[in-house]
Amino acid sequence: MRQPDLGKKIAELRKAKGLTQEELVEKCNLNVRTLQRIESGEVTPRSYTIKAIFTALDYNVYDPSEITINKFREPGFIGFSWLEQFYKYFIDLFNLNTHTMKKISILTIMLSVIVFVIFAVGTTLSAQNSDLQKQKNKKTEKIEDRELAFTDFSCYGCTEKKGLMIGRDVSFKLNGVKVTGLRLIVIDKVTREFDALFVVGKFSERMVEVEYPKDMLIDSTLNYSADNIKKSDSKIFLKGKSKLTDINDKDNPNDDETIEADEITITLK
Repeated sequence: MRQPDLGKKIAELRKAKGLTQEELVEKCNLNVRTLQRIESGEVTPRSYTIKAIFTALDYNVYDPSEITINKFREPGFIGFSWLEQFYKYFIDLFNLNTHTMKKISILTIMLSVIVFVIFAVGTTLSAQNSDLQKQKNKKTEKIEDRELAFTDFSCYGCTEKKGLMIGRDVSFKLNGVKVTGLRLIVIDKVTREFDALFVVGKFSERMVEVEYPKDMLIDSTLNYSADNIKKSDSKIFLKGKSKLTDINDKDNPNDDETIEADEITITLK
């Protein structure tokens, strides 16, 4: 489901539940401004945010019937009639009562091409898998040399599953990076990539790389500061006591979510 239909759907479900925007954000750990922008269709939220909202509204976001209907309504869905004709032609190839020799020749050529393609693809995939495995082994060796070293760790309801650490109200220090009061975060312990809802990125040694929507930066609740700040059209470089802050409550600074490091790079998407 795309915007603005997604925003309208959320607003309808929220009203049907008799919830205000303030009541809904409390259930899914968002701020009111973000929910307002989602419902108005101004921004497209990430999958974690959509799942959190629909869970709070007791709605199954993965309704197969709705996905199918929406897909056929999209302007880009064309050529269905052509595909139907191709299907009929393909089925007719196996009817050898008419044009027998011609159809046998076509089927023989098709079978030869299929066998050749399968062999070529199999050979290519085998070589690629071999190269990927070698790269993965090298990458694993480097990561194992320096494992994630959490200190001052606190979390509410943290879990680990398939290499992912998931937690609420999380604070910790990690290889020179300090994280405070994140309402929800998912960390890949192998790649060090993370999703903290208000920002996604990757942890490195005393450094953090994040991505943020360019059109949301001006009026969002995300603040940044550093001893030295450099900007370009696509990036913001923070160096020396760098800090990212997502303001949840202007009257209560202790409720803010923060990420601190020596260097932070913000890539504007």
